[in-house]
Amino acid sequence: MNNGKRPQGAPGAAAAGNVDKKRVGQVTIAERDEIRALFERKNALLELFKSLADGEQLNNAVYEKVVADLGKVTTQFDEWWSAMRSKYQWEGAADGHWEIDFDDASIYLARNAGKGSGGRR
Repeated sequence: MNNGKRPQGAPGAAAAGNVDKKRVGQVTIAERDEIRALFERKNALLELFKSLADGEQLNNAVYEKVVADLGKVTTQFDEWWSAMRSKYQWEGAADGHWEIDFDDASIYLARNAGKGSGGRR
């Protein structure tokens, strides 16, 4: 289970194609707000990283700061998913990942349709 490392955070965040989603739990509003802030920060840093990498004039100091911040936020993001997995004992699958619906704080196991179940990934 990748603990929400690649997406995952927003409704409909799964990759294109047939995806089966199963509700496996829920977090508190405070927990939801924590992962939402990390999710938004991570996405903002990824966009900034892309724009810096595509720019003709690359400011190394800014670039290094963005890379460092992105690494820190990604670690915090992954640690949140790991902590919630341990706390709530969500079902996992080798071919899946968790997603959160920010509207109601529900957690879903998203898997490619037609794949067999596996262990925690």
